[in-house]
This record gives sequence, C-alpha cells and structure tokens, in this order.
Amino acid sequence: MKAEPDPYSNTVPHEDSLLTRLKRGLGAQAFGQAVQIFIRLAEVPLLLAFWGPRLYGEWLMLTAIPAYLAMADGGFAGAASRKMAMRSGAGDRAGALGVFQSTWALLLVVSGAVFLGAALLAQAFPLGTWLGFEAMAPASLKIILLLLVTHVLVGFQGGLLYGGFWCSGCYPAGMALSALTHLLEFMGLALMVLLGGGPVEAAAGFLAGRVLGTVLLWLGLRQATPWLEYGFGRASLGEIRRLTVPAFASLAFPLGNALNIQGTRLAVGLVLGPPAVAVFVPMRTLTRLALQPVNVVNRLMEPEMGTAFGKGDTALFGRLFTRSCQVSLWLGLSVSLALAGAGSWLLSIWTAGKVEMHWALFLLLLGAAATNAMWYTALMVPYATNRHGRIALSYSLIYGGAALMLAHVSAELLGYIGVGTALLVAELAMAGLVVSAALRLSDCSWIEWALSIVRPPVFLLRHGLAAFRSIRAQTHQGVPLR
Repeated sequence: MKAEPDPYSNTVPHEDSLLTRLKRGLGAQAFGQAVQIFIRLAEVPLLLAFWGPRLYGEWLMLTAIPAYLAMADGGFAGAASRKMAMRSGAGDRAGALGVFQSTWALLLVVSGAVFLGAALLAQAFPLGTWLGFEAMAPASLKIILLLLVTHVLVGFQGGLLYGGFWCSGCYPAGMALSALTHLLEFMGLALMVLLGGGPVEAAAGFLAGRVLGTVLLWLGLRQATPWLEYGFGRASLGEIRRLTVPAFASLAFPLGNALNIQGTRLAVGLVLGPPAVAVFVPMRTLTRLALQPVNVVNRLMEPEMGTAFGKGDTALFGRLFTRSCQVSLWLGLSVSLALAGAGSWLLSIWTAGKVEMHWALFLLLLGAAATNAMWYTALMVPYATNRHGRIALSYSLIYGGAALMLAHVSAELLGYIGVGTALLVAELAMAGLVVSAALRLSDCSWIEWALSIVRPPVFLLRHGLAAFRSIRAQTHQGVPLR
C-alpha cells in the first residue's frame, strides 16, 4: 500500500504565484476598505435615530473601555503570525504548528484572566456613576461591558486564525474573511437596533456577529491550511518565551501611535486652546489620507516578506522591499499632490466652511505624511521578520514621546507652524532610523535603494495592461468571467 504523506513533513505546500496572491490580496483589501467606509457612514445616523444623542454618547464611551483590552494579548497573535509564516516558508510545518498551538494555549489563559478581571471590575465599582451615565441602568451597564469584553477576547482567536492563512499563502482569503467578520458584527448590531433593541441587545448582536465571523475564519483555515489544527500536543513554554520579545515589542507601535496622534491633539488643545484642535484635527485627518494606499501595500507585503525570509530567498526578499517602498513613495506623493491642489476645497465641503485653511500647517502635515509613506513601508522588513525590537523602542520614544514633547514646546513658540514642524522632524528622524535598519537586514545599500524607489513604478502599468488584454481576450473568446 502507498504510504500516507506526513502532514507535518518539511515540504513547502503548493502555492499560487506571487503576482496572483498580490492581486487577490488587493481585491480583499478593497473589500475591507469598502466595509469600513460603509460601517462609518451607516453607524452614526442609525444609532442617533433610534437611541438619541445621550444614549449614543454613553454607548461610545462604554465601547472605548474594552477597546483598550485589545492590547491584552501582548502582541502574541501578530508575532505568532509572522513566526508561522517564516516557519512554513522554510518548510517547517511542525514548527509552525507548534507556534500556533502554543499561542492558542496562551491566549486561552489570558482570555480567562481578562474576563474574570472584567467581571470583578463591573461588579465592584460603580462605573455608571463614575462616567456620569444617566440613560443606561447600572445592571444593563455590567451586562454590556461583559459582552463587549467577550467580543474583544473572541477577536484574539480571530487574529490567530488570520495568521494561519499566511502559512499557505492564502492571506487574501484571511483578509476577506476578517473584513466579512467586521461586516457581520455591524449587521448583528444594526439588526438588534432596527428591531427596537437597546445597548444590551446591540452588544449581544455585535458579539454574535464576531462569533459567526470567527467560525467562518476557522472553516476557511481548515480548507486553506488543514494541517494547522487546534490542540496542545505541540504547545510549549519554550515557544512562548521565544515569542515574548517580538510580541511585547509590537506593543510599542500602538503606544507610539497613541502619543503621536492622540497626544498631539491634547498638546494643541492645552497650548493653543480647544478651538485650535478643531482646526488641527481635520487638517491632519485630511493629510493622512495619503497613507491609506500605503497601508494596503504594507498589509500585502508583510506576509510575503515573512515567507520569503523563511525560505531564505534573499533575492525575493530584497525585491519585495524595494518594490514596496517604490510603490508606497509614489502613491504617497501622488495623493499628497492631489490633496495640495484640492485640500482647501475638500476642507470647506467636509467642515461646511467652519474650518479655515491654514496653508503653512497643511503643507507641513502633507510633508510629514509623504515622509511616513516612505519609511513606514521600510518598517515591514524588521517587522515581518520579528526583528523589530530596537525599532519598536525608537518608535515609542521618538515617534511617540519626542514628537509629543517637541510639538508642545513648538506650539508655545510658533503656534500651528511649530506643531507641523515638530511632526515633520519626527517623521524625518524615523525615516533615517527605519530605512537604515531595513537596509542592513535586506543587504542593500542606500544608493541602490534610493535609485530603485525614485523611478516611477511603471511595472504596475504593465501588469494592468496585461490584465486588461487578458480580460478582452476572454471576452472575445466567449469565456465567462468569474
């Protein structure tokens, strides 16, 4: 009889071509962006219409509390995803399974501890009184809080399942299912509200949608990577210890973002007054639109870089690095130039003419966004390979803390111009640090990298034309399009 193949043997599974995966990933990202836009546009009028401003405001305050618990996984789901991609890329399925099962065991323990702590907190302290709630009853508030905490904890499992799709190069399917999960969450919430339910029912529908989406992620993973299964047989404390440093280092990035984005708003308000925040925030939000296409590139490149690194394919790894930086730079510059031309018009329409354009601040913020578009993509090199410890420290200290302090001091001296200058200086400092680290890891020189990224990415046009010709050929031949 023919021997059954070992599902954990050191063989790399058959994968689609890189270009095919990237095309599918781009489509999944487009779906995810559409879902987020739909939710943002539909949520506010729906809840305001059925609940009114007071209850809706209390809901927003309450949902912000468990949102911070999303960091309670310690960054392990993300670190495990990258490690699994590298192990599977090297053909080590058993090692990837060990990472999966070890992380799952840790997340179960963490989830139990977080839920118990949240239950004790909700029972012991009068949160409604502290928060000044009037529309929500204390008993309902406790139930809502526990439902929302459970929603976050189920999300830990979804994050780990999403990482499992990287092992077979099927991350586009994982992206699409993750976006579908967000849509199901909102649909569950919206259905309860439309049926006349209050916050308790809405939280229950919100949780039900995430549970359903997580089940779909699990079913999808069984199809994409059937050998990545739940259990404790290959879990080990040693695996968890090896993930600890990159996992905790990952937490420095949301910390740096909070200091740079939320902290700067606070600094502007304290120094220049609350009305100044109403000018600063819309302008920064508008300029950061230049980063949206860059974020798409980064999410596509992260699993591919991890897999290439695991395979030891240094040529592909370096090519992914330079090409992604090239695309991100030109996308960021293109959107920045478009915003420079239409920024005043967009700001006037968006704010109904209530915010006047401050051109010096706006151009400085655009420069900061364009700089970020270049260096943040280079960050994927150490991040995708779990070698981002030192960069993470710099991210929180320089991009976060130093930018906040410099913005505060500069605002006192130069007003809006000082704030914009401080943020641009922080971006330039991070660009030097991150790109230098990425060049060392990818064995590329500054000159080679600079010459690569300054060229327009005409290869995208070639691929687009090839795809268009393929569609036309299929249409003329009567081939049904899928």
